[in-house]
Amino acid sequence: MRVQSINSYYNYNMNKPVRTVSVPAFKGIFDSYDSKAIEYFDYGLQALDENSLLIATPNREKTFFNLKQYKDKIDVPILKTYILDVTKDLDKDWGHSVSNGFAVFKKQNEYYILNLEHMGMHVYKGEYDPDTSILQSGEVRKLENGMRIDAFMAFGREPFLFKRPSEFNTRKAERFLSVQDTIDATAHNAVAISKITAPKTEGKTKSRIFTFADIGGLAHVIEDLRKFVIRPLAYPQVFENVRLNKGILLYGPPRCGKTLLGKALANEAGIDFKYMNANEFKSSHVGATEASIRDAFKELEGKPSILFIDEFDAIGKKRDGSSNARYDDATVNQLLGCMSDLEKSLTTSFVIAATNRKDLLDDALVASGRFGLQMEIPMPNENALEEIYKVHSKNQSFGEDVNIKEIVTAMLENKFNGSDVAEMFTIGFFNALERMGLNQKMDAKTFNYNDLKSIRVVKSDLFKAIKTITSQKI
Repeated sequence: MRVQSINSYYNYNMNKPVRTVSVPAFKGIFDSYDSKAIEYFDYGLQALDENSLLIATPNREKTFFNLKQYKDKIDVPILKTYILDVTKDLDKDWGHSVSNGFAVFKKQNEYYILNLEHMGMHVYKGEYDPDTSILQSGEVRKLENGMRIDAFMAFGREPFLFKRPSEFNTRKAERFLSVQDTIDATAHNAVAISKITAPKTEGKTKSRIFTFADIGGLAHVIEDLRKFVIRPLAYPQVFENVRLNKGILLYGPPRCGKTLLGKALANEAGIDFKYMNANEFKSSHVGATEASIRDAFKELEGKPSILFIDEFDAIGKKRDGSSNARYDDATVNQLLGCMSDLEKSLTTSFVIAATNRKDLLDDALVASGRFGLQMEIPMPNENALEEIYKVHSKNQSFGEDVNIKEIVTAMLENKFNGSDVAEMFTIGFFNALERMGLNQKMDAKTFNYNDLKSIRVVKSDLFKAIKTITSQKI
């Protein structure tokens, strides 16, 4: 059975209410649902207690962004969240007309709705009134039985109808809606909302995972690392009669990607990675430096891993036998002994040393069997800069006036290294925020999802960044 009804919505372009005729399914007698979205919304209401939240959203990214902005409006501790994704997969008609996301929570046995969209939405009981029915962005309103929630401006679709649940039932919501636990009530909603909206990540670490795809302009070095490290690790039986180079020296100007190569190599090879600055080994106590070196090498015995020693020249300087250098001599002797033991061991572990001053290193350390496998990491040329540019720009949004050839030429003229390229995009992004007036919007708490999606880095932002970086070079 169907019945013709009159719906209203507010036309923001014409600045006046408009009335339309729709023909939704009549469910007053049979209590049947014309839409899974409406049905699942009722399931979510049934599951709400005073420590849970119901979110209806057509776009999780957009809704969660606004949820972070308005988390203080939800003044009950949230332990569990039910998420209703109103998409065309759920209901093809709703999926084409969805526009607003919103949240419903319960407090002192009353239900409240929070608008999670930068536009107003319609929440009303009885006749539509444009002066009182609009729920503004970030506004909270108490829900009364029989209120209509016209969040999605769905022509020909019945709005959500708030009906106070007759029972408390979590089973249906847990079956048909997405459920997220937030666990920690003591930290209240600042932590709870962060857990709801945080992207899913594997493992416990928050550190960025680097791979060879994150490195530009060093294809020849990457191929050597695949040849001498990754393939022997993957197919040990092929190389069992070959003496592997377990010491690798990366040398060249600073900030050109030596440490990044080590981290990416460990991730590509699937083995443990430990980073140490050479100065961490050094101690004023006699024998303590050598003991620290022995301990670091001992960790390589258990399973395949990489020990990365940065600023290697700090502990690997040439020996001269003088009284002033006797402690340095002992350190180099210890390194030589540890490398000899590692070479003889059956463990497939590697020590990668990085330095800007290869000329300072002791001759015995750079000999075959120690750090005889040496790879130069030079300043990037034009082609390398273009590759580095592409790596760091792949997640950025640019204006139409940005020309990669112009930017690369400017970087080459100003002797940019790989780190400078990354810094250029960072400073350029901040320049764009300033140019677009978005810093003020963030300070005024009026920054919204549409502002986020509008950010474009233009040519002047990048050239201003190049000028800033160049002025800071010595």
